[in-house]
Amino acid sequence: RYVYYGSRADATVDCDRAPPGYVEATARRIRPYGVLYLKARNRSCMASLDIDRSITIVGQGYGPNTIPVLVAPDGENCIRISPNADKVILKNVYFSSPRGANTPCVEAAGKELTLQNSLIRYQGDNAAVHVANGRFNMTESSHIIARTRGVALAVQQGEIYAENSEIASTAGGVYATLSGDSQLLGLSVQQLADWHGFARGEDAVGLDIKLDSADSILTMNDLKVAYFARGIDLGGAGEALISHSLISHSDHAVTVSVARARVIENTLIANEIGVDVESGAAYVGRNQIANVRTAGILAQSDGEIRAVDNAIDPNGEGCPTLRWGNIDPSQRVCRPWFKGSAFDVPGDAADQYMFDQFWPRMNAAGYSAPPDALARSDVNRP
Repeated sequence: RYVYYGSRADATVDCDRAPPGYVEATARRIRPYGVLYLKARNRSCMASLDIDRSITIVGQGYGPNTIPVLVAPDGENCIRISPNADKVILKNVYFSSPRGANTPCVEAAGKELTLQNSLIRYQGDNAAVHVANGRFNMTESSHIIARTRGVALAVQQGEIYAENSEIASTAGGVYATLSGDSQLLGLSVQQLADWHGFARGEDAVGLDIKLDSADSILTMNDLKVAYFARGIDLGGAGEALISHSLISHSDHAVTVSVARARVIENTLIANEIGVDVESGAAYVGRNQIANVRTAGILAQSDGEIRAVDNAIDPNGEGCPTLRWGNIDPSQRVCRPWFKGSAFDVPGDAADQYMFDQFWPRMNAAGYSAPPDALARSDVNRP
């Protein structure tokens, strides 16, 4: 019972004293639907966990001064979840993979994975979290922060439920092929400035989502998507709703090629096109679209638009292909691109950060940030 106490159903590990391999052995002994508690005050657990049953892993919480409860060895997963696991919950944990190489920090093939009030911080070439053939839940101010060449979150042939959480990536944000109904509510997705202006970070997409099933519905509400070349890119056979969201600092804010999309009451700030309908039908209403130089709302040859009550504020003096209402064509004159900004400077916006600078504004249990917290650099660092 060295640094271990509890039953075969539940166990607690003190990472300050746990010898190598002890965390993995303890996780294997826990019965299905048991709880593994990880505590790290001065030293993180260095481990890679294999989970083949339903289990809950609870950390000591993360706040402005905590360290990771678990750090993955170089080139290994923080946690691998097999298809035998029906439900795995990561609650109040801070997992770190500082040298992930081509291996995700969290790799799940089980039926359902839940990230609850937790932080996954990853440096490598793969996704920080990769979920296949299952449901992924991200709730209660969870964060995925990735310095990656790919995306921060990848979901294949599954479903997503995300609420009031945040994803930050040096490249793409989310790539998903969805087979059922999914919801993204109050999700913030932004591209970090590490490779801003380099080929590696170009053409990145904030939310790149394909709907595999014709009866799938994707609901997106109250999103914030920033600094990606393409904010939201929707494709496939299903239907999607984007409402009450902000998409900014992009070239194309929303690109649509699903069977039917509803783009309602959003603020879209894009350099080129606000809503680009490549195929399918798009119902576009009561949006505020600004800074566009090519078109506010554009339908390509296979696209169809139904638009009402949109307010479009083009860049400069207007745009020649602006598709909106009864604006006189003589007023649609857009200044040439070379008279605008030649390039952007990384971090020129107040809320854009580099990977090493970016730490979430955490809501750890018992911790309430003071009113001047954001003015102090150490507050946002666990």
